Amino acid sequence: VSTQSTGDCKWCEMRRLAPFTRTLGHRRFGTNGLSSVMVHDWKRWRSLDVEDERERIEFSMFLGTLQDKLSKHESTAVPEDTNGEAPILIERPHRTKITFPEEIKMECIQNLLADLRGGKQLSLQLINNILDHVTPVLESCSNVVRVPTPGPDQQLIVVGDLHGSLADLLHIFETFGLPSDDRKYIFNGDFVDRGIFGLEVLMVLLACKVSKPDSVFLNRGNHEDRLLCTAYGFHTEVLAKANKAVFNSVCRVFALLPLMTVVEKVALVIHGGLPSIGDPANLIQDVEKLPRADWETMQRVELENLSPMEREQLKLMKDLLWSDPEPEMLGIAPSPRGAGCLFGNDVVYDYLTALELPHLVRSHQCVLKGFDTTAFGGVEHHTVFSASNYCGSQNFGAVLVLGTEEGEIQRSFETWVPPQESNVMIEQKTATVITDTIHKIKLALEFEFSESSLPSQLTMEQCNLILEKAVGIPMPWKTVLEIATRDDSLDPEKVMTVDFQAFLTNYEEFVRSRGQLSFEGAHMYKQLKLMQAMFAYFDHDNDGFISRSEWNLGIEILNKELPDQQFDGERFFDILDLDKSGRISINEMCEGWRISRLKVSPRIHEVLP
Repeated sequence: VSTQSTGDCKWCEMRRLAPFTRTLGHRRFGTNGLSSVMVHDWKRWRSLDVEDERERIEFSMFLGTLQDKLSKHESTAVPEDTNGEAPILIERPHRTKITFPEEIKMECIQNLLADLRGGKQLSLQLINNILDHVTPVLESCSNVVRVPTPGPDQQLIVVGDLHGSLADLLHIFETFGLPSDDRKYIFNGDFVDRGIFGLEVLMVLLACKVSKPDSVFLNRGNHEDRLLCTAYGFHTEVLAKANKAVFNSVCRVFALLPLMTVVEKVALVIHGGLPSIGDPANLIQDVEKLPRADWETMQRVELENLSPMEREQLKLMKDLLWSDPEPEMLGIAPSPRGAGCLFGNDVVYDYLTALELPHLVRSHQCVLKGFDTTAFGGVEHHTVFSASNYCGSQNFGAVLVLGTEEGEIQRSFETWVPPQESNVMIEQKTATVITDTIHKIKLALEFEFSESSLPSQLTMEQCNLILEKAVGIPMPWKTVLEIATRDDSLDPEKVMTVDFQAFLTNYEEFVRSRGQLSFEGAHMYKQLKLMQAMFAYFDHDNDGFISRSEWNLGIEILNKELPDQQFDGERFFDILDLDKSGRISINEMCEGWRISRLKVSPRIHEVLP
């Protein structure tokens, strides 16, 4: 999120630390083979990633609080058409014909995977049907799902974070096969965010759960959270590919996901880790009591409105989804993530011995080899992360495979970096679809313009009339001017008309090069009036810019009105002051809002529009 000097340095260092290894292929990893320099650099990269995660969440919470405050006034609320199809701007011309109207069969899922690999898109009908099918299935699950010990000739595969990586999911199914009676999967949370195919990954996993409910198990991750997936891009992805109603339905499904899985006599599988409260012997019972469906989000919760029991429930859920092991310490410590805790090996030992299980399996942390194992005192805890090349870090993806051999439980880690062609193929075909769509938008704009019988010189109102008819939404006047004139320095307050024919001539090239009116941009601008209200809250002298003193005064007032949420005004000013001019413009405010909801590209130095 941050573009201040320290943020630039942080991202530069993350780029420097990223290319640890470019080894390709599918393999089993040993415990050796990593130099001390690589390990040091990796730990530094992961630390920076945690810092970025915390900063992004804090900045998004700040903007969300400001939005909540201003949205209470009816005059600043902007109604949205939330239930219809996505506008033509983000419609995909080539969608899969699979819809799952009555039932979901595994052979149809296989066909769906082939369509997705070929660049086809999900239809709104398919998405809604899957959500309808999976809701009662998840409602019937308990908070703690119990899975039998894998028998002879059976496999139980634990998949870690996927974060919208369709290529890794395809790789896993191609390598091990689709779920079946003898091949079961536990997907351990964080299916969405940061990757560009979060909705596709989620729908495939939900479809698998419906088709094979006794062979597919889904644990909730910390990113299966309404607020967090708004901050990390899944919200805007869903708006791009579907609509707001789908996003709301998905968030309700997130809240229905079980919180942990127990593999009988083998392992406790949780997304984050062990809690800082409660008796280890009572962990299962404590988790079973949680009203998980009530918690679509665990962020920005006003604690004063919760009962003591609800506060304890919230603490326990956050610990399960956010915590991390710290082998170099004992006991419990606060987490640098700002949620959950750090727990030492002694805590792992206490819980596993109390539960009579030899393994703790968790995900949540990107690890260089794709997995990490710590053994001590006859027990082990493992981290499994399945999204390879996560944010450009060149990490391997991995899964944990559990099986039985001669009556003994066997475990192994399968690791890989998927061939680049798989991701490139999907992205290129998606890019082709988008290019086709941009061209169709231009044709729609040309048609509406010709039908309007308006002169070439149009006012802002006339332009928006054509834009709304063609693509479903207006466009900021400044952007219209920039496209038409190729000049981004024009003052939209002083230019009253624009040559719309020039706008049409430049439209395709501008959109392809700039990503304007892209997936999240289109929907963000639906809230332009709200952005203007937020800007006016700080611009006390109405000169069109927010000075540092005006900003700090607004933050001071906001902190007084919200004593339980104190914001660091100086830091957020630096984040929004994109050009380092010492003042914030309305465009910088909108851009800061957009960036706070961006997906991070698999290439760490790029941000996807």
